[in-house]
Amino acid sequence: MKLINKKSLLALLFCTSLFAQPNGVYVEAGVGTPFNDTLKSKNGDFKYDNSLSSNIAIGYQLDLYRFELEGRYTKNSLYSYANLSSDGDLEKNSQMLNVYYSGYNSSPFFTSVGLGAGVSSIKIKNVKQLGSSVVGITNSGIFSAQAMLSVGYMITEHIATSVKYNYLYTTKSDDFDAQGDSYLSLTFRYLF
Repeated sequence: MKLINKKSLLALLFCTSLFAQPNGVYVEAGVGTPFNDTLKSKNGDFKYDNSLSSNIAIGYQLDLYRFELEGRYTKNSLYSYANLSSDGDLEKNSQMLNVYYSGYNSSPFFTSVGLGAGVSSIKIKNVKQLGSSVVGITNSGIFSAQAMLSVGYMITEHIATSVKYNYLYTTKSDDFDAQGDSYLSLTFRYLF
């Protein structure tokens, strides 16, 4: 009996023909928070407080697939560098090309899975340690890849909201080690 219920649930989540969105251009905006608190560099680890992350995307819905360009921005406050108390800012931004597959069912709920690739930049600025300024660091053009999973609700045929999990991986750059960051965000999407 439990096996049948699990199969029924999966069928409902990924059934594709009953409640699909129409095709067209959409915009999406979201706000969330990252889970990580350490950025490893070749000269020592940066520790930071998590703050809000924002993202905006423009894309095209084609049946069960979505193709989009996404920008994400996060700014965090540093509190430690190389195990010494520090003040400063850590800014991360990324520009990604994403592809999603969405599963719709007879209810307004849907699920989406996606993959993306693009570039990121990491900037350390306004760093003060032991009363003196430390040189800022900027690394741009860092290859990045991400995986996304979301569960959403269609408010109307053109408006949807979702809770989205992102895992964003940035490769090693001149000053920073390769790193994976996890984000959880609430998004709103409008389909024209």
